[in-house]
Amino acid sequence: MINKIKKRIKSFNANLPEKNLPQAAVLIALTNEKDPKILYTLRSNKLSSHSGEVSFPGGKYEEGDENLVDTALRESHEEIGLKRSEVNILGSLDSMVSRFNISVTPFVGIISKETKTNSDSEEIEVCFKVPLSFLLDDKRLRNDAVRRGNETFYVPAYSFKTYVIWGLTAMITVNFLNSALDAGIDLKNPAEILGEKE
Repeated sequence: MINKIKKRIKSFNANLPEKNLPQAAVLIALTNEKDPKILYTLRSNKLSSHSGEVSFPGGKYEEGDENLVDTALRESHEEIGLKRSEVNILGSLDSMVSRFNISVTPFVGIISKETKTNSDSEEIEVCFKVPLSFLLDDKRLRNDAVRRGNETFYVPAYSFKTYVIWGLTAMITVNFLNSALDAGIDLKNPAEILGEKE
């Protein structure tokens, strides 16, 4: 599975960030194993924005950053202690605009399954990993309707253990699954909800 992901992401032609908006970058860190896992964080309840939400490590571009890859790697180190040398960046996915009007560019990177992270940052409560096999099943807790222009998208919310993956983090996750693994997850129609009978 990792080899397929590497091939697809390296050849993926991502759309460019919205230049007239503030820039941010996140890291989709995948463990290098038979059933790869994606690394997520739970943000602290004490934060002024995105408090208590599941997110990818990452944040806003700062003046000292060479580029957006640098932003994603710097923020990942600050937030969860992930060293740059431990991440093999494959490439980027389509940039997306957050509800706060920030252009967010996701970068996909491979890490060893033994890579250590921490929750020492005041921004992060905990780090956790979700198997791709779980996400590919597309078993939704709910569908969140999001309007973009004239279109409505039904963004999944996934419940994993005590965590809920939703919003922009879920959209980026689905974009990754569709781009890297041809998951075919449809956001234009609401999907069946976990536990609902047809």
